Amino acid sequence: MFRVIKSATVLLFMSLIGLVFALVLVEGLYRLSSGMGSRVPIWNDRPVAYINPKNATTLQGNQYNPRKPPEVYRIAVLGDSFTFAPYMQVDDAFPARLERFLRMSADSNQQSSHIEVINYGVPGFSTSHEVTEAKRAVTEGADLLILQITLNDPQRKSYQPTGLTGKNQFGPYQPPQILKKILPYWKSLGYFLERIHNTNTHSRYIEYYHTLFEEDASWNSFKGSVEKLAKFARKKNTPLVAVVFPLFGVPLDKDYPFHPLHDKVQLLLEAENIPNTDLFRLYENIPLERIQVIPGADFHPNEIGHRLAAEAIYDWLAGFDYIPKAYMQAPRFKARTDIRLLDQNRIREVEKLG
Repeated sequence: MFRVIKSATVLLFMSLIGLVFALVLVEGLYRLSSGMGSRVPIWNDRPVAYINPKNATTLQGNQYNPRKPPEVYRIAVLGDSFTFAPYMQVDDAFPARLERFLRMSADSNQQSSHIEVINYGVPGFSTSHEVTEAKRAVTEGADLLILQITLNDPQRKSYQPTGLTGKNQFGPYQPPQILKKILPYWKSLGYFLERIHNTNTHSRYIEYYHTLFEEDASWNSFKGSVEKLAKFARKKNTPLVAVVFPLFGVPLDKDYPFHPLHDKVQLLLEAENIPNTDLFRLYENIPLERIQVIPGADFHPNEIGHRLAAEAIYDWLAGFDYIPKAYMQAPRFKARTDIRLLDQNRIREVEKLG
């Protein structure tokens, strides 16, 4: 009996020694292969402070007269955080960019002030909330409504959002408190836990958005809200167009998993006779770290993403007669590496996108 216990103890001890050796070997190989000897500098390119117009009443950055003067043409952009642009200066959001492009067509400073693009975007808004904002925008004199759509718009909320809340549930791995003291020394474990988290998160991310479009309650809420917006715009004789953004939480490549949802949105918009453009192709194959506002942590578009959107929307709107032509005639060039206005670089016609 004693010999059996002794043999079992020796075997257990040797197994533990082998396990420890294997873990040390894995840790060593991981550190060698991942270049643990060199530290990656920590960087942050988000604003130190956010500059807001002096008389603005919200952090949307708007400064306008709610009683629109008769000589002003006003565009209202209805949307959520993709319109509001969190973690960015207000003048980098695509509504502000679009306004600057439109004002470049003006013949004088006075004329340039006669066109406005107002940012009505609120982080956390769903399309159901934007029905009320559309009514406010038209009351304030909007001549054109742009509805910005993202694939979380079918979300139902019993409260009135005013901003982002909580952490990104699909964000990077955050170890539990008990592991925070261990992982700085056990790098390989942190790597494996992060890989497991990323795999699970990716699957949940895809499932979450598909569920929003598959469940009757959320889809009917979105569908009903779009129908209300279309009916209201027709009643007020105010043009309504829509811009659909892709999700920036998965690679925008051939394996992008949300095309069926984009198609479903497009069919709904067309059924309501709402002119629309989808921006997926605009961003296709651009690495996410180039267009996420906080790469890997926050999936909203950054300054590059907003600039691309403003350019595409400007070109797309040129194909309609909603906006006075005087504001759609800014000179356009295919190159800007020389100060001279070279005629061979001038673009004669605006290609209609979407």
